[in-house]
Amino acid sequence: MNREPTRIRRPGAAATALFLAGAYATAATEGVRIEKISAPSLPSPNAVLVVTPPSYASSPGRRYPVLYFLHDGYGDVRTLERRGVAAEALRRMREGTLPEFLIVAPDGPGTWFSDSHDGKTLFEQYLVKDLPEAIAGRYRVLPGAPARGITGISMGGYGAVKTALKHPDFYGSVSALSGAIIPFGWDELPRYSWVARWTLKRTFGGKKDDNSLDANDAWLMLWGLCFEKPPFEVELRAGSEDFYGLDRVAAQYGMLLNERGIPTTVVIEPGNHDWSYWKRGMMDVLAWHGARFKENYDPR
Repeated sequence: MNREPTRIRRPGAAATALFLAGAYATAATEGVRIEKISAPSLPSPNAVLVVTPPSYASSPGRRYPVLYFLHDGYGDVRTLERRGVAAEALRRMREGTLPEFLIVAPDGPGTWFSDSHDGKTLFEQYLVKDLPEAIAGRYRVLPGAPARGITGISMGGYGAVKTALKHPDFYGSVSALSGAIIPFGWDELPRYSWVARWTLKRTFGGKKDDNSLDANDAWLMLWGLCFEKPPFEVELRAGSEDFYGLDRVAAQYGMLLNERGIPTTVVIEPGNHDWSYWKRGMMDVLAWHGARFKENYDPR
């Protein structure tokens, strides 16, 4: 990490996490499929992208770790395929430079991957119960937290970290790339763009005296936690030219995670809040999780 703040503080206005991404069609990738999963936690079936490792079909007796990926605010279920991340991950798995594991990416535009205040969409419950159970029922995955990781970009990075903090025994490895780990208090909202305000209010409630913003504020949540035994490992990555100042957020939040007993590595590297950085950064994120998986299971 090439710089760090002198003290922990909640990030300023520049740390607003809006989401950059477009839609560029690419050909279907072998080893990549879309599943439709119905769950009591969601009002309608959820589209889920599943990347199966190269040896999956030829090794029917083998089980694999699984990494859950949460897309950015303008992303969708096909983000990893559309941006070439899935194809590159499979290529590296085939050549042996990346350990083999499944990648599972649910569709959640504008949801902050959280339970909605009105109770109609329980995305947090989906991530820690219904989705993993559905994947375990359809694919050969290893059980237990050491073989289960979660990551995300921007809005999805917030979702990954927040979900892990609220369910500390569920994941063994947690990461965020340009994570939108921003304050959620009602009085913070005017500092953000109309898009961020709209999605936050839609998810967590649109009334000052009736919302669940504080309950989902990752900063308030972490201040109330202290672990004697590390529940999981964390890596926070961000570009040093991040338009929203999320590099500073990563540095500050990473320091607080370490203070609270969660071993955290922060990587600040050249890049902005866009896919020219994220595609490169995602390769390092996958490698980091792959190393954690390799430490905790025998791939033979």
